[in-house]
Amino acid sequence: MNPNTRTFRTAAVTAAIAALVLCFPLALLIVAGLLLHRWTGGRALSTMDFPDRLLTAAVATLPDRRRDWGVAMIAELAGIEGRRARWQFASSSAAAALWLAPIGRWPVLAPVTAVVVAGGVTAGWATGAAVPGLGVFAASFAGIIGVMVMLAIAYSRRVRMPAPVATLLLGGAVAAAVTMTVTFMVRQPTAAEHLSIFGGIFLAAVLAGGLWIAVAAPRTNRLAPYLGIGVALVYAAGYLTLLRAGYHPQLEPGTQQTMQLLAIMWLVSGSAIVFPLASFAAASAGRSFRSGVYVGVWAISTSAALAYAVFLYEALRRYTIRPGLLLDGEPGPVGQNLGNALFWVLGAIIVIGLPSALVGAGLGALTRGQKAHVVPDAAPRWAE
Repeated sequence: MNPNTRTFRTAAVTAAIAALVLCFPLALLIVAGLLLHRWTGGRALSTMDFPDRLLTAAVATLPDRRRDWGVAMIAELAGIEGRRARWQFASSSAAAALWLAPIGRWPVLAPVTAVVVAGGVTAGWATGAAVPGLGVFAASFAGIIGVMVMLAIAYSRRVRMPAPVATLLLGGAVAAAVTMTVTFMVRQPTAAEHLSIFGGIFLAAVLAGGLWIAVAAPRTNRLAPYLGIGVALVYAAGYLTLLRAGYHPQLEPGTQQTMQLLAIMWLVSGSAIVFPLASFAAASAGRSFRSGVYVGVWAISTSAALAYAVFLYEALRRYTIRPGLLLDGEPGPVGQNLGNALFWVLGAIIVIGLPSALVGAGLGALTRGQKAHVVPDAAPRWAE
């Protein structure tokens, strides 16, 4: 690899780690503050004692059909005096809130759990036998999807398509990522050495999370999924263009190196700048933290799957043109590109992009002065 490219890559990693260290605490503070504000219906935490906070947090986990019961329990707690009596009522009600959510569906969940376990083991064994190295990914992917189905049954969450076209595009991006992973492993069996157990689980979690967002994400602004998909398509198209230009035979070597640097910059800037700006704009325009997060999550999920698929496709293509070189221009076995795709693409986009998008959404909502939704009689409100 050219020394300038290696120097810039080191600088990009350092900047990404610094941004991550700064973004994560800020994101957690903003999200925690907004969630507490939402759970308490705008009431100041200083006016609530610990039993009240405990019960309010537990009731916030209830599905819609149980919310009225939870509000009634909080209202009843307000009339109880005595620290011990309040703690007893709050703890018993909180335990009931957590238990009541899925209790009516235990008869259904038991066989579903058995199917999920059996399906995950079978998928891992069959896939590992057909494509060595992909067993952990297949088992994890099937298991995570099964857990999502169990949660949907337990909490009566209906699978729906909040935005059909966006849903199909995000589902197609996930399918492209899975297809390219299988294709890469089949064409380059040595790549199994570069897909660790953690890498397989991480890949499965990211792609399964993308499917959940596509079919079961909460409802919000109908334009949000399309805005997120639009950002992702521009991001993936720009990344593909820069990767292609980085080894185009008609370009001068100096120009190719510049394009390689721009591809790295594009990947990092998309995670640290583009996604939070999109979330900030959506939250500011809609005066809603939730809308900003929604746009950011759709953009990040789609971008991660598309950029990962593009990276693997271009890695195979480049290796046929210039054997012995990885996609980043450094000498190495072709299978190493799979590990680089997991770390440099999925890792950068998810680990840096998510907290950055949360910060952008939080700042956008606060900039426009998001107002609290207060329910009469100081009852909490959890759904918009």
